[in-house]
Amino acid sequence: MERPRLLLSIDFEDWHQLVHRRLGFEDWDRRHAALERQTAQLLELLDELEARATFFLLGMTTAKYPDLVAEIVRRGHEPASHGYAHLRVYDQTRDEFRADVERARETIEAAAGRPPLAYRAPAFSINRRTPWAYEVLVEAGLRYDSSQFDSPRIPDRLGGIPKEPYRLGELWELPVAGGGSYWRVLPPRGLHELAVIYFHPYEFGPRLRTELPPGAALKQRLAAAKVAAWRNAGRSLVERRLRQIAQTHRLVSYHQAYGDIDRLYGARTRSLSPQGVLV
Repeated sequence: MERPRLLLSIDFEDWHQLVHRRLGFEDWDRRHAALERQTAQLLELLDELEARATFFLLGMTTAKYPDLVAEIVRRGHEPASHGYAHLRVYDQTRDEFRADVERARETIEAAAGRPPLAYRAPAFSINRRTPWAYEVLVEAGLRYDSSQFDSPRIPDRLGGIPKEPYRLGELWELPVAGGGSYWRVLPPRGLHELAVIYFHPYEFGPRLRTELPPGAALKQRLAAAKVAAWRNAGRSLVERRLRQIAQTHRLVSYHQAYGDIDRLYGARTRSLSPQGVLV
Protein backbone atom coordinates (compact mmCIF):
# COMPACT_ATOMS: atom_id res chain seq x y z
CA MET A 1 0.00 0.00 0.00
CA GLU A 2 1.13 3.54 -0.71
CA ARG A 3 2.36 5.39 2.35
CA PRO A 4 0.19 8.30 3.55
CA ARG A 5 1.63 11.76 3.02
CA LEU A 6 2.68 14.34 5.57
CA LEU A 7 3.29 17.99 4.77
CA LEU A 8 6.84 18.74 5.87
CA SER A 9 7.62 22.35 6.74
CA ILE A 10 10.78 24.11 7.89
CA ASP A 11 10.80 27.48 9.67
CA PHE A 12 13.98 28.88 8.13
CA GLU A 13 15.49 31.09 10.84
CA ASP A 14 19.00 31.90 11.99
CA TRP A 15 19.02 30.94 15.67
CA HIS A 16 22.02 33.18 16.39
CA GLN A 17 20.37 36.12 14.64
CA LEU A 18 17.28 35.85 16.83
CA VAL A 19 19.18 35.26 20.07
CA HIS A 20 21.67 38.05 19.45
CA ARG A 21 18.85 40.50 18.73
CA ARG A 22 17.08 39.48 21.94
CA LEU A 23 20.30 40.01 23.93
CA GLY A 24 20.86 43.47 22.43
CA PHE A 25 24.07 42.94 20.43
CA GLU A 26 24.64 45.60 17.77
CA ASP A 27 25.80 43.10 15.12
CA TRP A 28 22.88 40.73 15.69
CA ASP A 29 22.01 40.46 11.99
CA ARG A 30 25.41 39.36 10.67
CA ARG A 31 25.89 35.97 9.03
CA HIS A 32 26.77 32.95 11.15
CA ALA A 33 28.48 29.84 9.83
CA ALA A 34 26.26 27.67 12.02
CA LEU A 35 23.19 28.21 9.82
CA GLU A 36 25.16 27.28 6.72
CA ARG A 37 26.23 23.99 8.35
CA GLN A 38 22.73 23.25 9.65
CA THR A 39 21.10 23.95 6.29
CA ALA A 40 23.61 21.78 4.43
CA GLN A 41 23.03 18.86 6.80
CA LEU A 42 19.25 19.27 6.63
CA LEU A 43 19.22 19.36 2.82
CA GLU A 44 21.38 16.24 2.65
CA LEU A 45 19.02 14.46 5.05
CA LEU A 46 15.96 15.43 3.00
CA ASP A 47 17.64 14.16 -0.17
CA GLU A 48 18.47 10.89 1.57
CA LEU A 49 14.84 10.48 2.70
CA GLU A 50 13.56 11.49 -0.75
CA ALA A 51 11.58 14.19 1.02
CA ARG A 52 10.56 17.64 -0.11
CA ALA A 53 9.61 20.45 2.24
CA THR A 54 8.04 23.87 2.30
CA PHE A 55 10.56 26.32 3.77
CA PHE A 56 8.87 29.19 5.60
CA LEU A 57 11.61 31.74 5.00
CA LEU A 58 12.12 34.53 7.51
CA GLY A 59 12.66 37.70 5.53
CA MET A 60 15.50 39.14 7.59
CA THR A 61 17.32 35.80 7.40
CA THR A 62 16.68 35.51 3.67
CA ALA A 63 18.22 38.96 3.21
CA LYS A 64 21.46 37.75 4.83
CA TYR A 65 21.56 34.31 3.20
CA PRO A 66 20.14 34.66 -0.35
CA ASP A 67 22.58 32.01 -1.53
CA LEU A 68 21.18 29.44 0.93
CA VAL A 69 17.63 30.26 -0.16
CA ALA A 70 18.59 29.82 -3.81
CA GLU A 71 20.12 26.42 -2.97
CA ILE A 72 16.98 25.37 -1.08
CA VAL A 73 14.86 26.12 -4.15
CA ARG A 74 17.39 24.49 -6.49
CA ARG A 75 17.06 21.28 -4.46
CA GLY A 76 13.32 21.16 -5.17
CA HIS A 77 11.86 22.68 -2.01
CA GLU A 78 9.09 25.28 -1.90
CA PRO A 79 9.75 28.88 -0.76
CA ALA A 80 7.08 30.27 1.59
CA SER A 81 6.86 33.28 3.92
CA HIS A 82 7.52 33.46 7.66
CA GLY A 83 7.18 37.24 7.68
CA TYR A 84 10.15 39.58 7.74
CA ALA A 85 11.18 40.58 11.27
CA HIS A 86 9.86 37.63 13.34
CA LEU A 87 7.42 39.83 15.25
CA ARG A 88 4.28 38.31 16.71
CA VAL A 89 1.21 39.33 14.76
CA TYR A 90 -0.72 40.35 17.88
CA ASP A 91 2.06 42.81 18.78
CA GLN A 92 1.56 44.69 15.49
CA THR A 93 -1.11 46.95 14.07
CA ARG A 94 -2.82 45.94 10.85
CA ASP A 95 -0.68 48.39 8.85
CA GLU A 96 2.53 47.21 10.51
CA PHE A 97 1.62 43.61 9.75
CA ARG A 98 0.87 44.44 6.12
CA ALA A 99 4.24 46.18 5.75
CA ASP A 100 6.03 43.18 7.29
CA VAL A 101 4.25 40.69 5.00
CA GLU A 102 4.91 42.73 1.87
CA ARG A 103 8.57 43.29 2.72
CA ALA A 104 9.01 39.56 3.31
CA ARG A 105 7.33 38.72 0.00
CA GLU A 106 9.62 41.06 -1.95
CA THR A 107 12.75 39.77 -0.20
CA ILE A 108 11.83 36.12 -0.69
CA GLU A 109 10.90 36.56 -4.34
CA ALA A 110 14.23 38.27 -5.04
CA ALA A 111 16.19 35.36 -3.51
CA ALA A 112 13.97 32.43 -4.54
CA GLY A 113 12.99 33.60 -8.01
CA ARG A 114 9.26 33.32 -7.35
CA PRO A 115 6.79 34.76 -4.84
CA PRO A 116 5.60 32.72 -1.85
CA LEU A 117 2.06 31.34 -1.82
CA ALA A 118 2.01 30.14 1.80
CA TYR A 119 2.54 31.99 5.07
CA ARG A 120 3.25 31.05 8.69
CA ALA A 121 3.08 33.60 11.48
CA PRO A 122 6.04 33.76 13.88
CA ALA A 123 5.19 31.81 17.04
CA PHE A 124 1.82 30.86 15.47
CA SER A 125 0.59 34.30 16.53
CA ILE A 126 -2.60 34.81 14.50
CA ASN A 127 -5.17 34.70 17.31
CA ARG A 128 -8.50 36.14 18.45
CA ARG A 129 -7.00 39.63 18.61
CA THR A 130 -5.97 39.61 14.94
CA PRO A 131 -8.73 38.20 12.70
CA TRP A 132 -7.83 40.93 10.18
CA ALA A 133 -4.54 39.13 9.52
CA TYR A 134 -6.27 36.74 7.12
CA GLU A 135 -7.59 39.63 5.04
CA VAL A 136 -4.10 41.13 4.86
CA LEU A 137 -2.62 37.83 3.68
CA VAL A 138 -5.13 37.55 0.84
CA GLU A 139 -4.54 41.17 -0.17
CA ALA A 140 -0.79 40.42 -0.29
CA GLY A 141 -1.28 37.50 -2.69
CA LEU A 142 -0.98 34.65 -0.19
CA ARG A 143 -3.27 31.67 -0.75
CA TYR A 144 -2.35 29.29 2.09
CA ASP A 145 -1.78 29.88 5.78
CA SER A 146 -0.24 27.48 8.29
CA SER A 147 -0.32 29.50 11.51
CA GLN A 148 -2.70 27.50 13.69
CA PHE A 149 -1.20 25.14 16.26
CA ASP A 150 -2.88 23.76 19.37
CA SER A 151 -0.31 24.93 21.91
CA PRO A 152 -1.01 26.34 25.39
CA ARG A 153 1.87 28.79 24.87
CA ILE A 154 -0.21 30.75 22.32
CA PRO A 155 -2.40 33.39 24.03
CA ASP A 156 -6.03 33.86 22.96
CA ARG A 157 -5.98 30.97 20.51
CA LEU A 158 -8.77 30.74 17.99
CA GLY A 159 -11.47 28.29 18.99
CA GLY A 160 -12.79 25.30 17.10
CA ILE A 161 -9.67 24.70 14.98
CA PRO A 162 -10.03 21.32 13.22
CA LYS A 163 -7.07 19.03 12.65
CA GLU A 164 -7.60 18.80 8.89
CA PRO A 165 -7.14 21.56 6.27
CA TYR A 166 -10.09 23.91 5.78
CA ARG A 167 -10.98 26.91 3.66
CA LEU A 168 -11.45 30.29 5.33
CA GLY A 169 -12.84 32.59 2.65
CA GLU A 170 -10.23 32.86 -0.10
CA LEU A 171 -7.51 31.40 2.12
CA TRP A 172 -6.71 27.78 2.92
CA GLU A 173 -5.63 27.04 6.50
CA LEU A 174 -3.30 24.06 6.99
CA PRO A 175 -3.14 23.50 10.79
CA VAL A 176 0.09 22.23 12.33
CA ALA A 177 -0.03 18.82 14.01
CA GLY A 178 3.35 18.97 15.73
CA GLY A 179 7.09 19.41 15.47
CA GLY A 180 9.83 21.66 16.78
CA SER A 181 10.57 21.41 20.49
CA TYR A 182 7.25 19.60 21.01
CA TRP A 183 8.54 16.78 18.80
CA ARG A 184 11.39 16.12 21.24
CA VAL A 185 8.99 15.79 24.16
CA LEU A 186 6.00 14.04 22.59
CA PRO A 187 5.85 13.35 18.84
CA PRO A 188 2.32 13.45 17.40
CA ARG A 189 0.52 10.17 16.81
CA GLY A 190 -2.31 9.15 14.53
CA LEU A 191 -1.37 11.68 11.86
CA HIS A 192 -4.00 12.04 9.16
CA GLU A 193 -3.36 12.33 5.42
CA LEU A 194 -1.63 15.69 4.69
CA ALA A 195 -1.09 16.56 8.36
CA VAL A 196 1.56 19.26 8.91
CA ILE A 197 4.79 18.78 10.84
CA TYR A 198 7.46 21.47 11.26
CA PHE A 199 11.10 21.88 12.25
CA HIS A 200 13.92 24.45 12.24
CA PRO A 201 17.43 24.19 10.76
CA TYR A 202 18.97 24.60 14.23
CA GLU A 203 17.43 21.29 15.30
CA PHE A 204 19.81 19.51 12.94
CA GLY A 205 23.59 19.40 12.90
CA PRO A 206 26.05 19.72 15.80
CA ARG A 207 25.05 21.01 19.22
CA LEU A 208 24.25 24.70 19.35
CA ARG A 209 26.98 26.89 20.79
CA THR A 210 26.37 30.58 21.33
CA GLU A 211 28.89 32.64 19.35
CA LEU A 212 29.07 35.70 21.58
CA PRO A 213 31.31 38.75 21.07
CA PRO A 214 34.26 39.13 23.48
CA GLY A 215 32.63 42.05 25.28
CA ALA A 216 29.43 40.18 26.17
CA ALA A 217 28.29 40.85 29.73
CA LEU A 218 27.89 38.04 32.25
CA LYS A 219 24.10 38.47 32.20
CA GLN A 220 24.08 38.09 28.41
CA ARG A 221 26.29 35.00 28.58
CA LEU A 222 24.06 33.35 31.17
CA ALA A 223 20.93 34.12 29.16
CA ALA A 224 22.50 32.71 25.99
CA ALA A 225 23.63 29.57 27.81
CA LYS A 226 20.11 29.03 29.15
CA VAL A 227 18.57 29.29 25.67
CA ALA A 228 21.20 26.95 24.21
CA ALA A 229 20.63 24.37 26.95
CA TRP A 230 16.90 24.27 26.17
CA ARG A 231 17.43 23.99 22.42
CA ASN A 232 20.06 21.25 22.82
CA ALA A 233 17.94 19.12 25.15
CA GLY A 234 16.82 16.03 23.29
CA ARG A 235 17.92 17.40 19.90
CA SER A 236 19.34 14.03 18.86
CA LEU A 237 15.76 12.70 18.88
CA VAL A 238 14.64 15.04 16.09
CA GLU A 239 16.56 13.48 13.22
CA ARG A 240 15.99 9.98 14.56
CA ARG A 241 12.21 10.46 14.73
CA LEU A 242 12.11 12.12 11.33
CA ARG A 243 13.89 9.10 9.87
CA GLN A 244 11.39 6.81 11.58
CA ILE A 245 8.35 8.63 10.30
CA ALA A 246 9.81 8.73 6.78
CA GLN A 247 9.59 4.91 6.79
CA THR A 248 5.82 4.99 7.27
CA HIS A 249 4.91 8.26 5.50
CA ARG A 250 5.91 10.19 2.41
CA LEU A 251 7.20 13.64 3.32
CA VAL A 252 6.06 16.21 0.76
CA SER A 253 5.93 19.96 0.35
CA TYR A 254 2.71 21.94 0.40
CA HIS A 255 3.25 22.68 -3.29
CA GLN A 256 3.15 18.97 -4.11
CA ALA A 257 -0.24 18.63 -2.40
CA TYR A 258 -2.16 21.81 -3.25
CA GLY A 259 -4.37 20.04 -5.81
CA ASP A 260 -5.14 17.17 -3.46
CA ILE A 261 -5.91 19.53 -0.58
CA ASP A 262 -8.68 21.04 -2.64
CA ARG A 263 -9.90 17.63 -3.80
CA LEU A 264 -9.95 16.07 -0.32
CA TYR A 265 -11.04 19.03 1.77
CA GLY A 266 -12.64 21.49 -0.64
CA ALA A 267 -16.05 21.10 0.98
CA ARG A 268 -14.65 21.97 4.41
CA THR A 269 -15.41 25.71 4.52
CA ARG A 270 -15.36 27.63 7.79
CA SER A 271 -15.97 31.18 8.94
CA LEU A 272 -14.73 33.06 11.97
CA SER A 273 -17.30 34.27 14.51
CA PRO A 274 -16.92 37.65 16.29
CA GLN A 275 -15.79 35.65 19.35
CA GLY A 276 -12.87 34.15 17.41
CA VAL A 277 -14.35 30.67 17.03
CA LEU A 278 -14.47 28.78 13.75
CA VAL A 279 -17.99 27.78 12.75
